[in-house]
Amino acid sequence: MKIAVISDNHLGVKWGTAREQDSFNQTKESIERALELGAELILELGDIFNTRTPRQEVWAQAMRILSIPLARGRSEIKLDRTIDKDKDDFSPVALRGAPVIALHGNHERRTRGFVNPVQALEAAGLLIYLHHNVLIFDTPRGKLAIHGMSNVPEQHARNVLAAWNPKPVEGAFNILMLHQSVGQYVYSSEEFPTIDLADLPPGFDLYLCGHIHYHADAVAHGKPLLFPGSTERTQLLQVEAEVPKGFYMLDLGDGLSYEFIELKSTRDFYYEEMKFDGIRIPQLNEVVRAKARELLERPRRNLEKLPLIRLRLTGTLAKEASRSEFDERAIIQEFADRALVAISKGDLTSPGLEEKVQLLRELRERRLPIDEMAMSMLEGNLRDMKYNHPLDVRPLYGLLVEKREDEAFQKVLGVVENQIKTELGRKSDDNPS
Repeated sequence: MKIAVISDNHLGVKWGTAREQDSFNQTKESIERALELGAELILELGDIFNTRTPRQEVWAQAMRILSIPLARGRSEIKLDRTIDKDKDDFSPVALRGAPVIALHGNHERRTRGFVNPVQALEAAGLLIYLHHNVLIFDTPRGKLAIHGMSNVPEQHARNVLAAWNPKPVEGAFNILMLHQSVGQYVYSSEEFPTIDLADLPPGFDLYLCGHIHYHADAVAHGKPLLFPGSTERTQLLQVEAEVPKGFYMLDLGDGLSYEFIELKSTRDFYYEEMKFDGIRIPQLNEVVRAKARELLERPRRNLEKLPLIRLRLTGTLAKEASRSEFDERAIIQEFADRALVAISKGDLTSPGLEEKVQLLRELRERRLPIDEMAMSMLEGNLRDMKYNHPLDVRPLYGLLVEKREDEAFQKVLGVVENQIKTELGRKSDDNPS
């Protein structure tokens, strides 16, 4: 018996851009190739959609794609019974062809009492939705039990999983489906998962997890834990340039075997980090353009779509340079007919800016009043400008804060008059009569 495991399609992502059809193309390819390879069941691990309230145009394409396995598939499996799942929740139509069993992901999760998009697809007869429940099938190879927990907020995941406490069905091949970060497998560095590998309930024959956008194999309680990854690139991180997109095909023959199937319709993606040390803006423009040209010379796998290029700029600019002077939009436009370019310059700083940020942090830590912080920053700026005039700016600033502008003006005027007298006296000494 063969089962396809697909995850994180993010249908509708990048809508309104040159990439708006990519998520649909890759989801369709996943399902069609799974059926060609003999899939009798398709497991969707969440984030089918990119938002919890997809637009109508996204709905139309999603339903068209998800009807494919019901019409073209052929399966010898039969639903035996359910646990904590009312059979009236789904239509018998969903059991035709190669049934689709799905979780909701964090992008689809809605407040309790509101219907999420995966539940809506279940109501339309396109799939069967799982959240804290189990489907048990009769197959030519014996019983198959699919247990599913859809996404919950990360801070509650461990407690929710423990409260559900799923138990393997005796005499069946048991699969547990999740859509969470687990242990070191996280969606982003900003997430702090509460589920560790050891927290997964023991006794299952296979663990499947969505949410992570790169595919990976791990082990939990001595059994395989598979992360299919997303079928579309949404983050444009280095790992997404290095690890191909696709889905898993499981074969429950004499034992469990599985294979990762790489998609052919994904765009080529090149990721490069460029680190600089005191670079000037004209030189920066030159080397960034050169890097884009270099990447476009690399071998291509998909010639039908423009490749993706992401350049992440780090390090420092020349001291007199400002990040705003670098116009990445001009470079993006220049290569628009050859690639979809994204340039990240948020980690590119000038030494002067770094010093100011550090000064601000120190002032905050010292809990100085706002006017005192401003005065300290002003003095720092004047030092950077090599200000060496005899005007003491601190009392002048104090007068301005107290709205004593006339006194401040007289103070400045007095300094200017003294400077003029001094300069005239110096010229008189240089040119005696």
